[in-house]
Amino acid sequence: MKTTAYFEQKLLDRPEIQREWCERVLANPLKTLTQPNGRISYWALVPEYGNRVLRVITLEDGETLHNAYFDRNFRSRLEKGLEP
Repeated sequence: MKTTAYFEQKLLDRPEIQREWCERVLANPLKTLTQPNGRISYWALVPEYGNRVLRVITLEDGETLHNAYFDRNFRSRLEKGLEP
């Protein structure tokens, strides 16, 4: 798994996020979106962490992990039926 230095710092800042979860999000996302800057966002549920939604962002190559965080807004949109 390729990562940026920024991603490595974010994992230190967010020790609750596990690398395996990030890999799983990329492999089986609920939603994928290419951002205007070319980076790609992926969202998926993490059952082991209270079914919270983890957002993982890769560089343009779709492989290099750049950021990961729990996305509270996606969860509320999901519950309202505004997301897939």
